[in-house]
Amino acid sequence: MVHYLLREPKSATESPSLILLLHGYGSNEQDLFSFAEELPDDAYVISLRAIREINTGGYAWYDLDFTSGAKMINSEQAIEAQQIIMKFLDQIKNKYSFDDTSITLLGFSQGAILSFSLALHCPEKFKKVACLSGYPDPELLKDVNMGDDFSQLEFFFSHGKEDPIIPIVWSRQFKSICEELDLDYEYHEYNEGHGINSENYYDLLNFLQ
Repeated sequence: MVHYLLREPKSATESPSLILLLHGYGSNEQDLFSFAEELPDDAYVISLRAIREINTGGYAWYDLDFTSGAKMINSEQAIEAQQIIMKFLDQIKNKYSFDDTSITLLGFSQGAILSFSLALHCPEKFKKVACLSGYPDPELLKDVNMGDDFSQLEFFFSHGKEDPIIPIVWSRQFKSICEELDLDYEYHEYNEGHGINSENYYDLLNFLQ
């Protein structure tokens, strides 16, 4: 079982939703969980710890290769991470009585890259998908079935104009993919680096309501 933090629904509801938080490279499950108290009262909020401990501290969903001067992902590890996340959702279904047709993914950086890929591979499993400071990785998306029904998905993408880690031009590819697949999305750019400023944060909360 993947290590995680849990916030239970703060208001009684017959069939609560689930918001799953996926942090970025080198961070941990505490990072995005700082949002938990502001997220919808009628949802379970679960923040996962990524599966690989890295030598600089923190955790990662998959390794990065910097030897060529660019950040190349280990796609095999990323695919394995996606499988582990989906298995985790199956494992907790009976433990927490959430509505498995109302799952939101909220990912930052590596977590955003995985969130977009998970949503397109399993569109029937998710409802809202928030990708913060990430990008659509072609290696992870090459086997997506473009004929699937994506109509129940809603996407939120945001990126900092001064991001030194993931160039904003990579993030802008979200828009062309969404238009090609006729996805329901909103895309925002902010005057920030590789992070989430207050404007981004409040736009995100508005999307999640």
